[in-house]
Amino acid sequence: MANFSVETAIVISFILGLALPVIHLGGVFSIFIMGFAATYLTKTENTSAMVGGIAAIVFGVFFFFFGFLTGPTLPYTLPSPLALGILVPLTGLFYLLMGLIVSIIIYGVIGMLGGYIALKFFKEKKEKKQEFEPRRPQRTLKRS
Repeated sequence: MANFSVETAIVISFILGLALPVIHLGGVFSIFIMGFAATYLTKTENTSAMVGGIAAIVFGVFFFFFGFLTGPTLPYTLPSPLALGILVPLTGLFYLLMGLIVSIIIYGVIGMLGGYIALKFFKEKKEKKQEFEPRRPQRTLKRS
C-alpha cells in the first residue's frame, strides 16, 4: 500500500472521482473506485475502510452543493406563490435535507465497500507474535 496521509489520499481520490466520468466511467463504479483508491493510498497504520467511506461522502457533499449552481428546468409560467401556500417551501426544504442524508449514506456505504475490497486485497498481514512459553528442561540420558 502507498504511504500517503489520510487527507492526501482523500484529495487524490476526489480528483480521481472527478476524472473518471471524463473517460466515461462514472456513476456507482466511480464512487467504488474512489473508496478503493483512498484506502489503498493511506499509510498502513491508518488504513481502514472508513477512509474510503469518508472520501466518497466528501464527493457526495460536493455534488450536492454543486447541484445548487445548476438551475432546474422551469415551465414558461410559474404558479402564484399565494395559491401554493406556505407548506410547499417547507416540504421542499424537508425533501432537500432528506436527499442530503440519504445521499451521504449511499455514498458512504459504496465508498466503504471499495475500501473493504482494497483492505482484503492489499492489506499486509501482520505476523502473530509468539507468546512466551516457558521451556521445559530437556531430557538427557546420563550414560556412564
